[in-house]
Amino acid sequence: MKKNGYSIGYVRLFEHLRSIDHEMLGRKFRYNRDVWWKTLFKELGLKRMDPKWIHYITLQYWKVYAANSPPFRDAEPTVRKLKRAGYKLGMVSDSDGTPGMKRKRIRQVPFHNLFEAIVVSGEDTPRVKPGHESFSLVAKNLAVQPKSCIYVGDNPRTDIEGAKAVGMITFIVNRRGNRGGDPDYRIPNLRALPQTIGTVP
Repeated sequence: MKKNGYSIGYVRLFEHLRSIDHEMLGRKFRYNRDVWWKTLFKELGLKRMDPKWIHYITLQYWKVYAANSPPFRDAEPTVRKLKRAGYKLGMVSDSDGTPGMKRKRIRQVPFHNLFEAIVVSGEDTPRVKPGHESFSLVAKNLAVQPKSCIYVGDNPRTDIEGAKAVGMITFIVNRRGNRGGDPDYRIPNLRALPQTIGTVP
């Protein structure tokens, strides 16, 4: 931003971004960072709104985000344990708002090849989560019925409604004390998943 004549303190910048992120929860532009920046610049009274420049900022944002957001430590050992136990594994993840970016980030995860089906909601389907289409699609791609699937998420706002709508059993990982969503099961971390699955009727 400094190269383009703008200077703003980090505290002020993040305060505005936090407000914008909260406002966009539940809206169709929720993950579109181009919209993020346009909204931010308008709030700050900045006049430069060149779409190419804004999209460049979005690409830089996701580059930095990917480099500093590794999977949770319990993710890989849990996924490998479930794979060894014979479970078919699929993934449903919302689009980042930049076509192809989420799939690119998923491919950077060292154990992404353990998933037999990966669905990017909002790109492979008309809607992001909690729209039910992505949950139906991942079951179809795994060649199983949704009612025989267990869906594990960590966001009650997006991970429960759609999965339940197609008949999946739902789990929420309480990493940040997540509330709401009415999941069938709550677990403290992914390490608890394999054992808890064994108790599902």
